[in-house]
Order: sequence, then C-alpha cells, then structure tokens
Amino acid sequence: MRSVAAADYNKNTMANALDLKPGNFFQMDGDIYTVLSAVHTHQQQRRGVVRIKARQMRSGKTVEFVWRSDERVEDVVIEETALTFLYRDTAGFHFMDEATYEQVTFPEEVVGDAVRYLKENLSVTGLMYGGRPIGIRVPFFVDLKVVEAEPGFKGDTVQGGRKRAVLETGLAVQVPLFIQKGDTVRIDTRTDEYLTRTASNET
Repeated sequence: MRSVAAADYNKNTMANALDLKPGNFFQMDGDIYTVLSAVHTHQQQRRGVVRIKARQMRSGKTVEFVWRSDERVEDVVIEETALTFLYRDTAGFHFMDEATYEQVTFPEEVVGDAVRYLKENLSVTGLMYGGRPIGIRVPFFVDLKVVEAEPGFKGDTVQGGRKRAVLETGLAVQVPLFIQKGDTVRIDTRTDEYLTRTASNET
C-alpha cells in the first residue's frame, strides 16, 4: 500500500471482489471497510461467491458481505503514516508524525479498539483517507505491564492454568498462574492472547 497526496484520493478504482485480501480497503455506501477475511467458494455449474468479513472503519463494527465472484467494489487508496503515541486528553489521542515530528490528533471513535494497546511511545501506523484520520493499526505484538493480578506462587505449574490480569492500558487478559503484578507480558493484538513474559517484577 502506498502513500499518496490528498489530490489522488479521487482516483479510486473498481476492484473485483475475488481479488480482495485481508488488509485491503474498500468503500461501500460511503463507508470505508478493511478486509478481515475473504473466502471464495465455487460450486459445480454455479457461479462462485466470495464471503468477506470486514470492519467498518467509522464504527469499528464487523460486518459480512456475500458477493458473486465477479462483483465489482470500489477500491480505496489509504495513506499510511508512521506515528508515535504521546498522550490522551479530552481532545483525543495525540501522536507524533515520525517523519515530520508534527503532532496529529485522532478522535476516540477513530482510534477504536486500538486504545486497548496504546501506551506512551508506542509506534503505530496512522491510516488517513482524503486528509482525515480513519484508523490506527497497532503492531501485532505489544509488551504491557501487569497492574492487577491475583497473587502468583512459585511452583504454580498447573498445566493450562490461567487467571485474569489487568494490563496498564486497561486490557484484561488470561495469563498463566505464575504471572504477578509488575511483570511485563507480550500480547498478540490480533487475538488479545498472552504469549510470554518479557520482564519479571523480581528483576
């Protein structure tokens, strides 16, 4: 996906539904969607269909579309900007453009679920369309500190044992029994799943 000048945004093209892949963007009835999954099915002697699961960028809602494989949809060109998260206040979420060092502000409704992973100095990708922010893409993996958890005990090795922990951004996840308050854990932002402990409060 390339970055483009604002003048290029009126040059959207029509794409075949069959060509849509996860991460692509398209426009439908004035709303912009990002593709989460695309499955093509074909039955003998019948025209194939494409089942698209997509997230509406404006609301964050997940919706599904079923189109004929030859259906045409409006492809959109999104500008991607490398940003560093600075802070949040009543005006919104403030970021620094890593190329120009200028500050940009995203409203809460645009940041959406990404708020669950935003911590100071996290590098993210800002998504812009027609000169306005439409979303934030966070890294696949983010390290966050545990701020609340049931006490951990040395020797807790119950296979598959889990407990609830609250992280510094407010995100609640299931973690192994040995995780303690003050530990830093790595989270897969695509699934909200714990992956590993990256730092212990004992170090």
